[in-house]
Amino acid sequence: MNTLDPKRYVINNVDALLRIMHADPRYALDFRNKAEQHITLKLRKKFFNASPEGVVDAFNNALMKFLQTRTFKDEGFLHGQPAGGWAAHELAVSKLGGYLYRGSLHELIQMHRRTRHEVPWTGPDADAQHEDNVFDDAEDVGDPSPFSDPAKAYEHLSVVQRMRDCLNQLSDTLRATMFLYLDEVPMEQIAKQQDLHVPTVKSRLHAARKLVTDCTRKGMD
Repeated sequence: MNTLDPKRYVINNVDALLRIMHADPRYALDFRNKAEQHITLKLRKKFFNASPEGVVDAFNNALMKFLQTRTFKDEGFLHGQPAGGWAAHELAVSKLGGYLYRGSLHELIQMHRRTRHEVPWTGPDADAQHEDNVFDDAEDVGDPSPFSDPAKAYEHLSVVQRMRDCLNQLSDTLRATMFLYLDEVPMEQIAKQQDLHVPTVKSRLHAARKLVTDCTRKGMD
């Protein structure tokens, strides 16, 4: 192996990850630094006025809770794991990275609610728009305010739960395409996995979005 190649470890569960981090502090540090960089950048794009220190604190709290509770599912480590195992920078942006991002988002919202400071929602930027536009009609569902501010959105979990229920009511084909998209699988890869053309994938996502939006709207009437 080239000496410049990153170290890789096959990781099947949280306990294995913790053993590796204990035995290889460099790997642990590389993972933490890459995860912090990736997650805090995404959070700063979402929370325009959040202080950099607050965003980092939210990430640290989420990471600490992950290490304490060990609630991440084992199959998350297996999803997309290279044959030689995870390099630290790859693991940081894997399913585990997504899990830590959601935890960090929750922590940041909780911090906002405790301090009662206004944290404006800036909406997706040009680079991130592809991640969010599947539900761009959702702001018309019920009271639009829950979707204009993440703190308010968190307080309207009934709407979020309703949307999840509606997702599960989709046909198998639409649901499979939608879940791949929500897992941030690139459009071209979705098309390849499902043996479809990219325009067909886009058409399915458009149909799924409309069905979920209509279903959610009916549920909130």
